[in-house]
Amino acid sequence: MANITIMAAEQKSYECRESSRISAADNYIAFHDNIFSCRGSTRMQFTKTIRVPVHFDATKAKISILDNLTARITYCIRLINNLIDEDTKLDRTTLNRLVKNSDIVEKIGLSAGFVQQCIDKVIWNRKSIAKKHKDWDKAIKRTQERINSAKDDKKKEKKEKYLQKLLKREPSEPTFDHKTSCRMDSRTGKVEWGIGKFSPVWIHISTLEKNKTIDIPLNPSQYHLNQLKNAEKNDFEIVKRNKKYYVHISITKVVEDKPISSIGGIDQGLNRTLAVVLSDVPIPREEHLLDAAKRSLLDKYDALVASLQEAQKWDKLRELQNKRANVSLYGDWILANQAAEFTEGSLIAIGNTHFRQTQFRGNCMPKLRKRIGKWSYSRQRTMIALKRAEMGYPTLFDDEYNTSKKCHICGSMITTRKWIDGYSYILCHSCGAKIDADFNAAHNISDKINPIAAWIYNSSFVDNNALRCRDDWLKAGMTMEKTHASL
Repeated sequence: MANITIMAAEQKSYECRESSRISAADNYIAFHDNIFSCRGSTRMQFTKTIRVPVHFDATKAKISILDNLTARITYCIRLINNLIDEDTKLDRTTLNRLVKNSDIVEKIGLSAGFVQQCIDKVIWNRKSIAKKHKDWDKAIKRTQERINSAKDDKKKEKKEKYLQKLLKREPSEPTFDHKTSCRMDSRTGKVEWGIGKFSPVWIHISTLEKNKTIDIPLNPSQYHLNQLKNAEKNDFEIVKRNKKYYVHISITKVVEDKPISSIGGIDQGLNRTLAVVLSDVPIPREEHLLDAAKRSLLDKYDALVASLQEAQKWDKLRELQNKRANVSLYGDWILANQAAEFTEGSLIAIGNTHFRQTQFRGNCMPKLRKRIGKWSYSRQRTMIALKRAEMGYPTLFDDEYNTSKKCHICGSMITTRKWIDGYSYILCHSCGAKIDADFNAAHNISDKINPIAAWIYNSSFVDNNALRCRDDWLKAGMTMEKTHASL
């Protein structure tokens, strides 16, 4: 079978030459950008970041060295960022020349490896801001077109009000006022296994003094050790949060791609967390996955924090400052595991909603905005895609516009949505169908997957072809030369 190029869900497609390797996303497998078909072994790479705290018994001298090193790195990043203007080309060659012609190296006293890593950090940050600014420009242009095509003064006034809100949301230039880290690779440090009982994992990094290095012990859990086992360590960051140091280690793992038996869709909602539909033959499977335990526990902590604030118990509030965030994160991981287990063996599309951005102050729905503020929908779909990638299955992110309104049976848009005690259904006036609104949206999302893409995916196993995917924005400038390595 020759090299194949496919188009799935009306997205871009690329052809890969024989023996080519493509790495997956930084934190999740993302088919919404590119779909690849590559000749070679049927293996999928996925990259994730694990956060390991620095050991609580690390000496004060080593913590002081980390303080000085991270402060100097922040200062270097800020100075390099100040050299860039609107006409500066964002690549390593240009910034290396600017740094060389300035007095930054003499002023900061960092080695060439640290300086190059600071340059990479600035490039990544600037490109991220440029991407956000491009999306903002598109939103401004689209809103101006809607103002010009408004049918009456009321709609025109509404769009003009929205335009004024957009103008205040222009992405700002990076300032780096707070401590900022850079990604460290083999030029300045590495993650190593420890010898002895004190700590199983250490980081070996350079310091501000020439030819002097230090070893910092980490305090990993059993989860961290399992993740580091049989994984390739790409790089790491040293991050300080709440007066504690953490090491964010980026690892790459390789899993075997698995054949697809069905396609499906996932719709996220406020009342019902996930509505999952699998197009199994002959009878499709439908399931609601809820996070009721997480919500009840968060409501409990909300009431507790409110009472402590009223009583001005500041010490107790400091102890609970991260409790709600940890509960929410743990609940989302449980939900992701359930979704990955239920959708095993399927090619899944998840609705990529931007519902929160459409809810602004003054829309007469304050209770809805409050609920949306607690809705971690973006993190949930990212975790689902990551868990599925660890199992060897791809995931697509697709636009869910009008999926709740369109009847998935006849395709008609002449529908009415009814609500009953937190439950809603769609009444189609064309075919007379009465369908659960969440499942209807999940069916419409799954219909956006091209069945030919799933067929080609399965046929690729015959001639050792496999789909690959990546998200270049999450890991700018980082390329993997090896497909797999042991720690």
